[in-house]
Amino acid sequence: MLLAGLCHRLRPENRGSLFFVLVAFWTALIAQIASADTVDGREVPEFSNGSIQLPEMAFGGNLYSIELTLVSTAGSELLQVTDSRLLGAATDPDTFHDHAARFADDTLNIPVFKMNDRYYAVELSAEFSITGAAPVFRLKNLWPVTPGKLSVPIAGLDYVSGSKTGVTDSQGRYYPVEGSQTSFSIGAMALGNPVAASQQNETAYASLFSQGEKDPAYARSLRVLGTLDADSNSVNGIQISSAMKQSASAALASINLASGSFDSQYSTLTVTAKGVNADASSYSAASAEINFQKLEIQSYMAARLQQKSIPGVSLSIELPDGQIWHTAAGVADTQTKEAMTPQHQFRIGSSTKSFTGMLIMQLVDEGKLSLDQKLAEFFPGKFPDADIITIKMLLNHTAGIFSFTNEFPDFERAFGVTMDVAPKMTDLWFVRYIGMPGFVYQPGELVDIGASINSAFARNNATSDRPYLVNEPGQQWNYSNTHYVLLQEIAEMVTQNSWQHEIRTRFVEPLGLTDTIVPDPGDLLLEGTYARGYVNWADNQGPFVADLFGFPHTDIERSNTDPAYTMGSGAIISTAPDLVKWANAVMEGQLLSSTTQALMREPFEVNSAFGEEINMLQGVVQDVGLKVFGHRGQIVGYDASWQYHYRNPNDVIGTGTAMAVLLNRTLLTETNADGSPHISDVNEVMLEGILDILYGDQ
Repeated sequence: MLLAGLCHRLRPENRGSLFFVLVAFWTALIAQIASADTVDGREVPEFSNGSIQLPEMAFGGNLYSIELTLVSTAGSELLQVTDSRLLGAATDPDTFHDHAARFADDTLNIPVFKMNDRYYAVELSAEFSITGAAPVFRLKNLWPVTPGKLSVPIAGLDYVSGSKTGVTDSQGRYYPVEGSQTSFSIGAMALGNPVAASQQNETAYASLFSQGEKDPAYARSLRVLGTLDADSNSVNGIQISSAMKQSASAALASINLASGSFDSQYSTLTVTAKGVNADASSYSAASAEINFQKLEIQSYMAARLQQKSIPGVSLSIELPDGQIWHTAAGVADTQTKEAMTPQHQFRIGSSTKSFTGMLIMQLVDEGKLSLDQKLAEFFPGKFPDADIITIKMLLNHTAGIFSFTNEFPDFERAFGVTMDVAPKMTDLWFVRYIGMPGFVYQPGELVDIGASINSAFARNNATSDRPYLVNEPGQQWNYSNTHYVLLQEIAEMVTQNSWQHEIRTRFVEPLGLTDTIVPDPGDLLLEGTYARGYVNWADNQGPFVADLFGFPHTDIERSNTDPAYTMGSGAIISTAPDLVKWANAVMEGQLLSSTTQALMREPFEVNSAFGEEINMLQGVVQDVGLKVFGHRGQIVGYDASWQYHYRNPNDVIGTGTAMAVLLNRTLLTETNADGSPHISDVNEVMLEGILDILYGDQ
């Protein structure tokens, strides 16, 4: 009942009659020193059962953790300090932690707290008496607020919402009054138009401006933000200190982002900023935009890791100004919390196919192979349609050969085929893949899986309605890993060298792919600087499968899978920086003559592949919607993608930029609106949003 009464009375119209007494000597607080190990658990304080815990309260240049308990008395309510600990020095107000309450200038300010499932902010003014040792607090303001957050971490922006003012914190959070719009500024320099906050959606910084990213005032504001940033490094967030705002107050007041005199006003601001921070820089519109896009990308990656339960990401990308930027977020090891870096190596899965494809195209370029040569020349009598299937069909996945990765339990029923001799459960490729990561397939065994099942189809006369991954040669696109192991073995026949040797000597060494490994069968273990890969088999294959193999229904590390499981279709290990070099080499014609490059680019149009409109080239995929050429790769524990984005389809190389993004987790299965399962890929989870940041308005 006391809490209900408090809720009723905590209204601004009653501020004249309400008093709070803080029963404690502030000097006593200062004497109580404790560890700061609880600082990381910074949650919004909650008023419940008559008390509120403030994990961080700044007072007198120090930071405290206190609990305030409401005590009922005859004439008033008391806020009594029942516990207090000094967490550490905080002499600069800009170093106070997020959500910290502040007692300064005789005012106790709690920027946000939760009560009865609603959020509030409160200001209490302190009054002192001669006889009282502790201050008495009078309610100054109480606001119901809606927690808001900018889409990028910009600290130090001033905001006004209704009668409430505030400053954005290190995460870009702010607390506007419910139902009120919020206006942002830097000191006296206004930033765009008022916006409404939503707990469900972050506030895009560009939304403050009428024309969004196309607004000239938006571009100019990015230059100001870059100059005022405390460490002149926008990638790790922007922080505008109170000291900077105070020293530059006159210069900020004179700036009009829509003025024709902005350049001279900005020049004055830059000089003033250098007086506070010697490292402050002046930025052109283009460089300021690139720096801000880096911040947006970094923020987006961190958010997606959290949303999709992914440990880490490594990204290398050629930005619109031509610079290649290498960055990362999250962790490479969930146990040690080792930070992810661009130097971490990943298994790249089917992105390997682009290497095998380019090997075949180089052999075509050298006159050692023809795209029209038939499979029967290399594997006589092994496949029913070998006299029809061409090298080109293998390259563009229209050969119709069963993929060995689909040899899973009950595959016969799923694909409508009767095997003369059904393989044992423990011999199935997928069973071994899940439970026997060190198993080594011998040369030819992966090809034999596809050959035996295609032969069974022919014996079953299954020609009228062939299911997925077995089709009439050249008639439709069906993705098969067997195609690229066949191409690997064909290349070995032609060159009389191992596939690994050819990939290393033709591509890895000449292109300087110093962190790319082409492993041999039996090279099970990853070593050196590598990202550990994770999978939840219960999510990926279902609880029954996880239980069958004795796996927990949570993430396990699965960094090691023997190369023999995939070979030329998925065995390579690499880094994001190396894959950007590879993307440029493939798409800019560094590896083939112009004539053969044109042959490589000849498309087989696919109306829908995994929900996307694609053109299948020779070893390379064109995603028409994303405007990229490249190849994705998924292998247990990892999800990889190298791509070459183009803005003008008539000038791909002139407008193209290379990129690679790598994740160290087999992505979680999600549920579509109709209840069907959906497994996202690295492009959907990460790359599409990054491309939207860079090119969304083009």
